[in-house]
Amino acid sequence: MRETYQYSLDRAMTHPHDDNAALDKAARGCNTPAKTKKEETMTINRRDLALSTLAVSALALTTPVLAASSDEDAVAKKVEAFRLAQIAADPKALGALCWDDLSYSHSSGKVEDKATFITNATDGKSKFLSIEYKDPTIKVVGPAAIVRFHWLGEQEMAADGKKVSTNLHILMNWQKQGDEWKLLSRAATKL
Repeated sequence: MRETYQYSLDRAMTHPHDDNAALDKAARGCNTPAKTKKEETMTINRRDLALSTLAVSALALTTPVLAASSDEDAVAKKVEAFRLAQIAADPKALGALCWDDLSYSHSSGKVEDKATFITNATDGKSKFLSIEYKDPTIKVVGPAAIVRFHWLGEQEMAADGKKVSTNLHILMNWQKQGDEWKLLSRAATKL
């Protein structure tokens, strides 16, 4: 190998205008046009690579935030639809918002499945005059959403017209399958 290099060096000195001479000068650290051009190209490529890496990293960090934000918005819409369906005592709307395996727990400790909940919520024995979900929080964790809020409600009993106020803390668990969020469980605590 040394002999080959020596041969090229000797040849470059004896033939200064030979094409191989510029390569030998570049190999020895001389600033030839070929070497300068190569360094500029490498600098641009490294800069482009650094910027591309930075952009991809930034995108990777913001995409989950954007996804979570859109999921939180979707859950918030479902929670509001559920509130309106409760006030309207709409069995079809409530059924569409709940999983078949729903576990609906009242502040009294009574637990209902989906069919029982919908029947009791729409039987006409009472009518909601108002339901307010105050200070809601939504936390999306993968395909689940944890929703908490302060419930203030007022019902009127059909039998005697008596008005009953409720002041509760509510915990809802919503689950996503495909693009749909549905209520999986609900628990209430009296305040």
